[in-house]
Amino acid sequence: MEARVAGVPEDEESGLLPRPSAAGRRPSSRGPRLPPPPAAWATVDGPLGLPLEEAEGHARRFFLWGFACLPFLWAINCCYFWPVLRSPAASSPAAFGSIRPYVVRSAIGFTIFSVVLITWATTFIVGGERLFGPGWNDLVMYNVADKLGLSGFMG
Repeated sequence: MEARVAGVPEDEESGLLPRPSAAGRRPSSRGPRLPPPPAAWATVDGPLGLPLEEAEGHARRFFLWGFACLPFLWAINCCYFWPVLRSPAASSPAAFGSIRPYVVRSAIGFTIFSVVLITWATTFIVGGERLFGPGWNDLVMYNVADKLGLSGFMG
C-alpha cells in the first residue's frame, strides 16, 4: 500500500492526471498520433546557431555587403541559411518569412555573378589571341613585367 499525503489529491500526488478506465474510454477517431515535427532552425548550426531574431539581421547584412564587390558573401549566406533556402516557400515555417527573401536573393545574385565570372574567364581562356587579335598582348598580365623592364634581372 502506498502512503498518501493528507490534503493532496491523488492526481497531484502522483504528478499525473487520473486515467479513465478502459471501459470508460471512447474510441479515438483520429488514429495513431504522429510525432511532433522537428524543430525549425534557420541556420545549418541548428540549435547552436543564431536565434531567429538575430538571423534576419545577419542575412540582410550578408545580402547587402554582397553588392559591395563581395559576392562570395552571397554564397556564404546561402550556405549558412541552407535550411531556409531548402524549404519550399509554401511549407516553410512562418519564422523564416523575414529571412527567406534575403537568402533567395543572395542565391540569385551569386548565380548571376558565377555565370558572368565563368563566361568572362572562358572568353579569355578559349578566345585568346584569335579572339582579340593584336590587342591581346596589351590585355594579358604576364607581359607587364616585360613592358616595364622588370624581367631583365632574371637571366
